[in-house]
Amino acid sequence: MKILNKKIHIRVAGGVAGGAVIFSIIASLIWFYISYHQEVDRSRSQIKQIITTVEQTASIALYLGNKELAEEVLSGLEANDIISAARLTSQNGLTASFENRDVINQSETAVVFPILSPFDKSEYVGDLLVYPNQQYIENNAVSLAKMQAIVLVTYSITIALLTLFIVNKILTEPMKNIANRFHLIAPGDSTRIDVPLAHQNNEIGALVKDINGLLSAVNNQIDNERELRAETENLSKKFRLIFERASAGIGLLDASNQLIVANPALLRLLGQTFILDTERFTKTDFTGYFFDPSVIKEFIEDFWAKPGNQFSSMDVQLRHKVRAADRWVHCLFSKVEDINNPDDSLLEVVVYDITERAEREQNIIYEAEHDAITMLLNRRAGMSKLENSVIDAEKKQRNFAILMIDLDGFKHVNDTYGHDAGDKVIIEVANRIKQFFRGSDVVARWGGDEFLIGFSFNPSYETAVTDIAADLQHQISLPVKIGHEQTATVGSSIGISLYPDNDNSISSLIEKADEAMYFVKNNGKNFFKFYDANVAKPIDNKSLSTHK
Repeated sequence: MKILNKKIHIRVAGGVAGGAVIFSIIASLIWFYISYHQEVDRSRSQIKQIITTVEQTASIALYLGNKELAEEVLSGLEANDIISAARLTSQNGLTASFENRDVINQSETAVVFPILSPFDKSEYVGDLLVYPNQQYIENNAVSLAKMQAIVLVTYSITIALLTLFIVNKILTEPMKNIANRFHLIAPGDSTRIDVPLAHQNNEIGALVKDINGLLSAVNNQIDNERELRAETENLSKKFRLIFERASAGIGLLDASNQLIVANPALLRLLGQTFILDTERFTKTDFTGYFFDPSVIKEFIEDFWAKPGNQFSSMDVQLRHKVRAADRWVHCLFSKVEDINNPDDSLLEVVVYDITERAEREQNIIYEAEHDAITMLLNRRAGMSKLENSVIDAEKKQRNFAILMIDLDGFKHVNDTYGHDAGDKVIIEVANRIKQFFRGSDVVARWGGDEFLIGFSFNPSYETAVTDIAADLQHQISLPVKIGHEQTATVGSSIGISLYPDNDNSISSLIEKADEAMYFVKNNGKNFFKFYDANVAKPIDNKSLSTHK
């Protein structure tokens, strides 16, 4: 706009002046050519008129042969500047002339006028030869043409200057002032451009009004943008405050499970004390923070494969730290998809610390599944674990044994020493039993003084169950301290059923083990017996068990 302010009037002036000059030159050349030829033609026409005036006299002179009269005719012609030479010649040999030899020699043209008899127009008496003064005629024509061309050029330049002045006053100067005024108005300024005088109702006035309207619209937009920017900044501060102060961990994962954004709460949950930024931690694997990375990795892969932007959650255990308690978190996942570029989609994760809740749930589950006195599995949990253990044994092609144990002499301990002493005996017996078995085996308190044991064994180890039952009876029979330097002793009656020899059903195996146990109870107690459907009487296993 500044360059336009400086040059628009120069451009207009140059355009008008240049156009005027070009027009004047072309018009002058054309006018010069036309004027020149018109003047030449006019001079020749004058010669003919002059000859017409002297033709009668010349005719008489030639007819009479009067040289004096002929010379008088020539002297009249000689007085005209447009004639440089002339000659009268008769049929009778009369000749009279005046001439300028140089002019005649240089002249290329001569005009011959036949002279007729004054009495008989059909009779030819002589010729009048006239040489026009070509130099004079041309000089005259050039001079007149120049004068007319100068007048035309002067007129054209005058019109151009007048046009330039009018255009400058009416158009250029107002536009220049408008441009300068517009240049001084800063964005957001309330100043407006005044409409130039005498231009309220024309295009310049309309232009100024449109510019003022545009400035008002721009100011309104600037004000709106300022308000929007202020609101955006305010919201940004609030969201950042929420993001940074949130008690829940918030983060973003890319398609390769890399953690690219995390708030302080998430960093604390993950055990990080530094600020995470994308440049430094492009290779931070989110799944690596968990106890079992494959579980959460598989979960995320399945979630990516789901269509739409759904939510999904899971409870997962964080990776152990040295001398640190287990920590559990609840992870809520949602997709942040880019419609234009799906490859750049991200995964938002919100993480809550649920360690206390998980511990409470685990305690509730533990209490629901375990006996309150012995901390062994209760009957319901033992039954469930038995079913899974038998299935696992079948897959591994191992046999499975179920031992039903009932304590002998426990009622006497309760009646003699009280229920507290009985509880101590039950707890000690439970601890002794647990020492014999693995964590995958089933050890449950089945009733008041009944215990159920289930374990798998190698079929090739034929005496495995017998050895375990014998050793178990020996351990149970050892004295139990009940306080005040007193001890109590109990025995055990054990019934045994085998999978798959006796049955495939867990309930049936338990019944058969129970039958075998009652057989022992009814036949002397304190020994163990394998279930045998074909033997009505107890098999003498006393030789197999040295500890009754």
